[in-house]
Amino acid sequence: MTVGAGGNPEWTRPDQPLPARPSAAPPAYPEAPAYPEPPADAAPPAPPGKEAANWHRFHYPVGVFLAAFGIGTLATTALDVAGRRADLAAYVGSGLGLPALVVVKAVQFALVLVAAAALARRRDVWFLPALAAWAAGYGVFAALDVIRGKWLALGLHLVYLAGFVVVLLISYSLSVKARAAGSSGQQEPLPVLPGRTQELALAAMNKWRQQRPAPEPAPAPEDRTMPHPLPSNDPAPTRPQALPPRPSPDETLLDPPQQP
Repeated sequence: MTVGAGGNPEWTRPDQPLPARPSAAPPAYPEAPAYPEPPADAAPPAPPGKEAANWHRFHYPVGVFLAAFGIGTLATTALDVAGRRADLAAYVGSGLGLPALVVVKAVQFALVLVAAAALARRRDVWFLPALAAWAAGYGVFAALDVIRGKWLALGLHLVYLAGFVVVLLISYSLSVKARAAGSSGQQEPLPVLPGRTQELALAAMNKWRQQRPAPEPAPAPEDRTMPHPLPSNDPAPTRPQALPPRPSPDETLLDPPQQP
């Protein structure tokens, strides 16, 4: 029995090739609209550097004091060069008075530049060598005063030495305080996700929340109170009476019945 398919019996013969499919143009699908580009997220602010994190607001007075003291010292020397040269000649000799004056003023000018740079760039560490240099210089002059026997100048130089040591300790304590506050309060910035990535993450989270089974309600607390019987109009049950004993088979009907 030959099984045919359709109205043409030749299609069922194995020696005949199958007819070619009619070539049809692929369906024209409308182009999908381009996905709008998400707005560019603002970049997080860069965390401050370690040097700026150690800066305290009271470092500004320290820097202003250093710069003003150095400029005042240089201005006083410029107004009385001969007197300053004579003062140094009393310590190192008349031949080395002018070279010593030039070296001292060059060092003071460099310290003024260091103080100004520390103020401009907020580098509290740069105050420490500047203050230490001023204190060391007045310590050297105090030692020369002891050698030369200049007791009035010794007292003045000791006052300057003590003042710079106090400012040095204050600047160091401010740096330590700022560093401790920065390490305890500074937090790492949270990562900022791109716009498309953030949308996918929120969609996945919402889908997970919808698929999660609802939590079972908590069981009600057990009632441990004793139940009280409700009043009823039904009569109290009567107590059943005992039935008389059944007669034994030996008894006959002629025997008189026993009286209860």
